[in-house]
Amino acid sequence: MYLEHFGLTDQPFRLTSDPRFLYLSESHARVKAYIDYATHIQDSFVIFTGEIGSGKTTLIQDAVGRMPDEIVVAKIHQTQLTENEFLQAVLVEFGYQPYNLDKVALLEELCRFFIEQNNQGKKVLLIVDEAQNLTKRVLEEIRLLSDLERNNKKLLNVILLGQPELNDVLDSPEMENLMQRVRLRFHINALTVEETQAYIQHRMRVAGCSSADTFTARAIPLIHEYSGGRPRLINILCDYALTTAFVEKQKTITESTIATAVDELQWVPYAQKYTSSRNQTLSSTAEIKVAKIIMRHDDKIIGKFPLDKEFLNIGRKADNDIAVDDKLVSRYHAQIFTNNANSFLRDLNSTNGTYILDDQVDLQQLRDGVTFKIGSYSFTYVTEAHHVNIGDDEASEFGKILKYKPKLKSSHVSG
Repeated sequence: MYLEHFGLTDQPFRLTSDPRFLYLSESHARVKAYIDYATHIQDSFVIFTGEIGSGKTTLIQDAVGRMPDEIVVAKIHQTQLTENEFLQAVLVEFGYQPYNLDKVALLEELCRFFIEQNNQGKKVLLIVDEAQNLTKRVLEEIRLLSDLERNNKKLLNVILLGQPELNDVLDSPEMENLMQRVRLRFHINALTVEETQAYIQHRMRVAGCSSADTFTARAIPLIHEYSGGRPRLINILCDYALTTAFVEKQKTITESTIATAVDELQWVPYAQKYTSSRNQTLSSTAEIKVAKIIMRHDDKIIGKFPLDKEFLNIGRKADNDIAVDDKLVSRYHAQIFTNNANSFLRDLNSTNGTYILDDQVDLQQLRDGVTFKIGSYSFTYVTEAHHVNIGDDEASEFGKILKYKPKLKSSHVSG
């Protein structure tokens, strides 16, 4: 409809996943690197989460398209399945027709297939999209499959992709066995305003547009405001804006064009929509705790970090939320994830470990005043209640005098 008007050879903002249009924001580039890493090691179990329309499926399609022949891939998209149906779906992806097999026969067939591929020098990769719909029983089947090994090598690599609700399931105590096998866990962030502009220009360029100014600079912040930086929503809004400009015989997409588009789409700013939804959830919660991490070195407070987002990463690399300059600290050492006002500390298979008192921990729920150590640094978890009642000096002493013994100590799992 508007292709010729804007000098395009293809639709730049179609909703179907097309690796040609893949734009790598900082967050997406990390996921791409993690996927490449996961496909080259023999015992990977990785989890990626992101909001609806954050680009998870496109990233996976791009990765699969670049995989060498020695990697055999099964992709599962329909996840509202029983255990038997899931195992059948996996075998179907590998070319079987297992519809009359019982569970024992399904598992035997899968194990035989994995061994055959291993004997041929091939790796088997299972990718499960929309994993937030999996039941805990199906997740347990995936864990058991990932445990299969031969000659000290795992027979199956696993990548789970899902919406943030997947974390609610994975963070439950019943899933600790599975989570101890996870090498990487990462949340795909929304695009920034600058990334939104680069994303739009990239897609227009791939679609044949020779001008970088079709979308004016003043239009970009408004697009970001109403899309929340979610690629799918950016696509919907930009496609509608191009149609609007074509009808009005305009060659550029201005702030006014976007305003017309959001009015006709009857959209509200993304933050307003999200806040409204979140307030409904919070209103039904009896008590909400806002917490922060107090970072110390040589008993001196050197930083405070509010737990105001889902994941907070700690490590030596500069792109961590808390960057720690210490040779005893791994590049990506530990992660704190917060869910329903509860925060959990997870060691990311670091070289020198994460400790609470003298206990090395892999996964541990944090409670008021708990102090954990990474290298020569200590970190104290303090809730809002303590923010109000104690000052910085008192907070420094608080972590020392509190006697704490972890309830959920788990043995360290290498790899």
